[in-house]
Amino acid sequence: MNEPGTAARPITTLANLRDVAGLPTEDGGVTRPGVLYRSDAPRTDDTAPVHVLSWPPRVVVDLRSHRELARSRCEWPDRTTVHHHPLHDDAAPGVTPPGDLPELYDLILDSGAARIAALISLVAHADGPVLIHCAAGKDRTGVAVAALLLAAGVNPEAVVADYLATAPNMPALRQRWASIRAAASDGPPLGEHWFETPEPAIVAVVERIITVRGGPVGWLRDHGADDTDLHRWRERIRA
Repeated sequence: MNEPGTAARPITTLANLRDVAGLPTEDGGVTRPGVLYRSDAPRTDDTAPVHVLSWPPRVVVDLRSHRELARSRCEWPDRTTVHHHPLHDDAAPGVTPPGDLPELYDLILDSGAARIAALISLVAHADGPVLIHCAAGKDRTGVAVAALLLAAGVNPEAVVADYLATAPNMPALRQRWASIRAAASDGPPLGEHWFETPEPAIVAVVERIITVRGGPVGWLRDHGADDTDLHRWRERIRA
């Protein structure tokens, strides 16, 4: 509890940051470290993490809505290129999602397929680590990262496991969000679904992407990804 007359201080450690390195690919390889990170929303005053290869990232892709960005913008150093790339506004904290998380993820794929496909160019041409994040680093980030990993040939089971690796981080995220809300004395109400990581939700995403004609590469190509960028992305992330 805070002392009388003192302001609450937000927790300044990212709760759900990880490198997607070491995931097995279908041809016996693994994903490289220092290529693709995923996380909850960073803040300007966050402490630098020590459990990733390099920080700050060279490219940041922020999947949050314009409204979320206006409420909480992170200032990055000049050497970091930031792309604001909204994916699905109904996945923002404070918004009541239309149904459960499997339904929400279906809507993200339905409405945001072209936006997900456009990520291929951003990750393929980066000259250092790319960080993809939304608010929790779980829903919009989870769907987008799943598509990128599948396009790189990562085993579908490993893609599901990467999504589920978020679950142990949810208590820390809950504490971080609570500290931020207390410090700001405002913020959207948070439903329990923002802390859930249901396996069927991501399994349905993976199944939908891998079962289309041409598999994950075909799915991304059909929604606007360039073949050269797809090849470059696979070469960049696979060891």
